[in-house]
Amino acid sequence: MLNIQSKNYSKINFSFINIYCLLFTVTTIISSIIQITLFNKVNDTNSHILNRAIVVAIGTSTLYMILYINFKNKILEMLIPYVISLSTVLIYVFFTGFFEELHPHAYRDITLNYSVVFIIAFFIVKFISRRRCKEL
Repeated sequence: MLNIQSKNYSKINFSFINIYCLLFTVTTIISSIIQITLFNKVNDTNSHILNRAIVVAIGTSTLYMILYINFKNKILEMLIPYVISLSTVLIYVFFTGFFEELHPHAYRDITLNYSVVFIIAFFIVKFISRRRCKEL
């Protein structure tokens, strides 16, 4: 569990469900803004939202992997969780294809979207955890 202590010493608890809800909300809002402004698409399907929920759960689990598995090599510290989680996401997309038609660029799109969010989240988690270690 990731705890952050502010200057007034009140703890902010980032449990799995808190991080999951935060990531799901942020990614859904950003996706909605992009769809409305760039693609003039005003609705999203329920299956797409449920698929996003599963991908965010995989990503949230990866953040905990980053926190609790430390490597001496900084490149491996980022690369191994990324490869494991992206592989899991791509396998999920593959199995989703059995139940609904995939967009022709589904694998490219999920790889790009997941990679951007992963990189941003990775550096935020590392920044928070290093800052917390310095405070202790």
